Order: sequence, then C-alpha cells, then structure tokens
Amino acid sequence: MQMLERVGTPCVPDAPAEETGSDDPLPGEHPPTRPSELLPVGEKPPTANASPTATAEQPKLNGVEKCEGREHSTRITKALTDLKNPQAAQVRAALNRLGYINSRIHDLTEAAGTVRFYLDLRVMGGQLAVKGATGGGTVSAQAFAYPEQEKFAPEKRN
Repeated sequence: MQMLERVGTPCVPDAPAEETGSDDPLPGEHPPTRPSELLPVGEKPPTANASPTATAEQPKLNGVEKCEGREHSTRITKALTDLKNPQAAQVRAALNRLGYINSRIHDLTEAAGTVRFYLDLRVMGGQLAVKGATGGGTVSAQAFAYPEQEKFAPEKRN
C-alpha cells in the first residue's frame, strides 16, 4: 500500500484548503425541516439490474488512475529493460524489488522467449491494472481499467 501511495503521489492534486466556516446555522437561522419539493409517488425506483440485451460498458480509468498507470508503467519498463534474456522468475524478482507483492502479480507466463504478466493495482474502489511483457530486447507495460467488483482474471477478458 505504501508503494502504491508513493508511486501515485505526483498524480494526486493537492487537497483543497480547509474552510474555516462552520455548517452550524447562525443565530436566527433554522435548517429546513422538510423537503423543498414533494417526492414522486408511484414511480418505480431505478434498478441496478442490467437489461439482458444491454452490452457491458467497458471500464475506464479516471484522470488520477491514468496518471498513476503511466508512473507504474514507466518504473516497470525501466526495471525490466535491464534484464537480459528474461525469465519468469527474474521478472517476478524485479517486480518484487519494485514493491509489487506476489498476490498482485497474475498470470506470469513465459513462452517463445517472452514473459507476460498482469498486475492488479485496484484499491479502494479503483480500477487500475497493468499488463506487461518483456522479451526479444523489448519491454512494454500498459495501464488499463479492470472492474473493481470482478475477480481479477484479465487473461479471460483479453
């Protein structure tokens, strides 16, 4: 968690200054005791159930997550560039040195001289994940959105 906070620090705007005012009413003021409008009667509330014909909306990273994704991708690419003839164990060790714990590293596979992996970086309702590959003298790491409510299994979605 500390590593995720440290990497994402440049992406989070400074918190707004605290207001010195109070929410307490001034003398002579009284908070409203009833709604200013009548609430609708007899309407069905919106449902969370999707229509069977609706297509699932592709998740998207918000601005902070896009920035954090670039930061993670840059540091991963830099660390993996130094590996000559990378193997899965070397990639895992490099990711661990960067602070990515094993439970966040998924589908680390080695085939035809290329090592591929996914990182689940979703925390507190976020959707940030990273997919990466290294081999043949090239390294790629790219951030993407993965729905926070789903079990992390990107190999089945991509």
